[in-house]
Amino acid sequence: MRLTNINCPQCNGRLNQQEDKFYCTSCGSAFNIDYEESDVEYARLITEPERTRLHLENNRILLEKNAELRRKFLIGEMKDTFKQEVKTAGVTYAGGAIYGAIISIIGVLAGFGLIAMMFLIVWKNTKINSEKREQARIERIESLSVEDIESDRNFLENAIAGGITSVIKDRDDPITENADGEGDAYLVGSPVPVNCYLIKTGLENHLCIVYKITYEFSENKATKVIYDCVFFENIELDETGHIIFTNNYGRVYGDGRDDHWEGYEDPDGIYEDDSAFPFDYEFFKVDI
Repeated sequence: MRLTNINCPQCNGRLNQQEDKFYCTSCGSAFNIDYEESDVEYARLITEPERTRLHLENNRILLEKNAELRRKFLIGEMKDTFKQEVKTAGVTYAGGAIYGAIISIIGVLAGFGLIAMMFLIVWKNTKINSEKREQARIERIESLSVEDIESDRNFLENAIAGGITSVIKDRDDPITENADGEGDAYLVGSPVPVNCYLIKTGLENHLCIVYKITYEFSENKATKVIYDCVFFENIELDETGHIIFTNNYGRVYGDGRDDHWEGYEDPDGIYEDDSAFPFDYEFFKVDI
């Protein structure tokens, strides 16, 4: 079959085929199709399935060629285009390498920046959580009440028992050098808790337990009673609502304290002794 030009011979416009004629889209001229004898014979011999097969085969070949062209473009021509653009811009291959190195450094710095930003976020969240925990702890300190202590019998009983142990340990030795010649005075029995106070000042809570302490003289078996206080510092509620304290037992010392007997003659003398509590304390009675 001979291929002929299908442009309009009048105006060179594009021709469209409609049945057995061609029509010019520009000037409107109409043309008949000039078949050769061989074309007619080929059209007669070829079957419709064959036409379909040939059409599909042509399409497959075209697709493969297009795919090959795209591959060459991506692999080869794109590189050539990039090189050409680099040359056009007046950048040498060494400059391109430097440019690539700069891009790599920027990438590394960006990675470090991302890590630093993540670290900053974690640090900020940790700080916020720490501040929240500290604020919650302050609120628990401020909210600690007599009712909390009285309801936490485990803490209160342990505190009383711990105070007794502390008093006995401190008074294991006898009181000597009595001016009245009554002999040495020895601790008799176990100290007895008689009073308990919650003492609040600012952001601190303390528990003060007063014990009755009995001594007996070695000569005449007479007895002497004094009162001493065991001081539990910085008690507070933990997150579960139980009472804890950060410091162990302490003692209360004031001007009204008898240094020879290491105590007070009156159980209320401890709280009435302003020198024993020089700060702005508030006392709240706790039932024991």
